[in-house]
Amino acid sequence: MNNGIYIHIPFCRNKCDYCSFYSIPIINNNDIVESYVEKLLKEIDYISGNYGRVHADTIYFGGGTPSILKPEQVDKIISKISKNFDVGSGPEITIEMNPDDLILEKLTGFTQAGVNRITLGVQSLNTEMRGIIGRKGRVLSESDFELFFSHGGFTRCLDIMAGLPGQSRSQLVKDLETVTAYKPEHISLYLLSVDEDTPLGRRFHPEEEFDNYQADLWETAMDFLAGRGYNHYEISNYALPGYESRHNSKYWNFTPFFGFGSGAHSFADGKRYSNRLQVYDYIESSEFQYNFDALTPENVIVEFFMTTLRRLKGFSGDEFTSVTGITIPDSVIVKLNALIIEEMIEITDGRYHLSKKGLFYTDSIIYRLTEEFL
Repeated sequence: MNNGIYIHIPFCRNKCDYCSFYSIPIINNNDIVESYVEKLLKEIDYISGNYGRVHADTIYFGGGTPSILKPEQVDKIISKISKNFDVGSGPEITIEMNPDDLILEKLTGFTQAGVNRITLGVQSLNTEMRGIIGRKGRVLSESDFELFFSHGGFTRCLDIMAGLPGQSRSQLVKDLETVTAYKPEHISLYLLSVDEDTPLGRRFHPEEEFDNYQADLWETAMDFLAGRGYNHYEISNYALPGYESRHNSKYWNFTPFFGFGSGAHSFADGKRYSNRLQVYDYIESSEFQYNFDALTPENVIVEFFMTTLRRLKGFSGDEFTSVTGITIPDSVIVKLNALIIEEMIEITDGRYHLSKKGLFYTDSIIYRLTEEFL
């Protein structure tokens, strides 16, 4: 079994106004980061001691802002994983990078440590749009792109945001034209989600027509990227052929993975669990503490639809049976047929998958299919 490994780095320099993820803004506090890394190394020892030397072919540094780490810290973590897990000869090792960390020394140091896939958080190249959503950090310049795309040794991935308040179609297309001119191997295109508990959510309250506005921009971006040769393989992810994310695909394919760090989630031996300690408790605690989710038959069905419908290829009846142990219930078949009539779901080669229209309504579609199991 090709397990995945996720390393959570919950630090950032400044928290963006739209961010609802758990992270801690730190400025020039290297001690806490170093202490956190040392505890990560101990957790890797602890978990591998419980599960043995299992095979893992992907490592993903996420956050937060994992590029806040020094290359030698990344090297320590990768070396510890390689010692405790069988990573084989060709693991995919990814790190998310903030533009503020885009310097030659870090690119060189990360790749020398073994990183072979870097995701650069572009989000928007428009200063006005960045100000509206409270995106912190600097706008990428032409010299930044030249540095990122001229450096060898890794697959280049970019994160872009669409559907920002007041964003025009021409502004979005201009961003896409700029980034695709460099031919990144992978692009993640995220629709802005406004959480009312964030600074953005407290000052911006979307009206009903905001959904239609976002859907229009979403379709514009889909068509643009398809025209540039990108395979739309997951709701928010596009790749040139052969460059799909092996690690993230594990989440959508029910493949086990181990998460390390404060708040990190894992799926191993058919169990889902998360580290329940926040950063300071995680560093100081003498033991690791986890919350285990009860995977009831109903929960498995819900998770199946939540994950497989994110894939553009969708799912088959055989896959449903393989994961849940039962055939698709008649009540769900009725709902699937209704969604087909509504042109939200299509069937291709025996697989149910979201239509182009349905992609924008994924959450409501999943709820309709799973509400009886919640």
